[in-house]
Amino acid sequence: MRRFLALLAVLPLAVAACGGSGKKATTTTAVADPGKAAIAALIQAAAHDNRKALWNLLSKPSQQRLGPTYASFAPASAPQIEAALKPFENRSLTPFISQSVSQQFGIVAIHSGARALAFPLRRENGAWKIETPGPVQFQILGPQPGSHGVVAQIGVEVRSPGVLGDAIVFVDGKPVQPNLTPTPKNATVFANLKPALPAGVHIAVVYAEEGTNASALAWTFTATKP
Repeated sequence: MRRFLALLAVLPLAVAACGGSGKKATTTTAVADPGKAAIAALIQAAAHDNRKALWNLLSKPSQQRLGPTYASFAPASAPQIEAALKPFENRSLTPFISQSVSQQFGIVAIHSGARALAFPLRRENGAWKIETPGPVQFQILGPQPGSHGVVAQIGVEVRSPGVLGDAIVFVDGKPVQPNLTPTPKNATVFANLKPALPAGVHIAVVYAEEGTNASALAWTFTATKP
């Protein structure tokens, strides 16, 4: 564990992960920011009610969770995704986080006013696919979304099928190494902030990874003067 901050420094999202044992890392010829391209394609598909495009942007595990077939996905899960993305339509959004986190996963996060959204990206066959919420789930301990108060710590409880592999907290797009206390199927993740956050609106993003599963959560809150 405790590997994510080092990887964040050396793995931009446009760089391919290492191959199998003995293979060297290779650089893709993909777009400069595939995270931005993925989230832009997702929002455009939702805005145009292009449910087939939404389906094709999802990772295979996400398709299994939300389908498992397109025929099942289109009338049920697709409208929920479209509703979640609607506040971000008709805006020129640049991710404030678009980064590889591990060899298998990346993360992308956007915000519009007081709304924020984060997705893991799963690398599949050389492409980055949107990973929707799965077995790794969060419960925010604080600060709560939309709250006002002095903020000197970001905390979440993470539930997962096994022992959580690692986690990281971003505050206003900057990674902060959290404290992680994992137990089977449950972990507490918290980042102490010294000094406390300055007064104003801030964005917290939490990413966690366990085995072949990953999840991310973003929310906003207002810090008051310490």
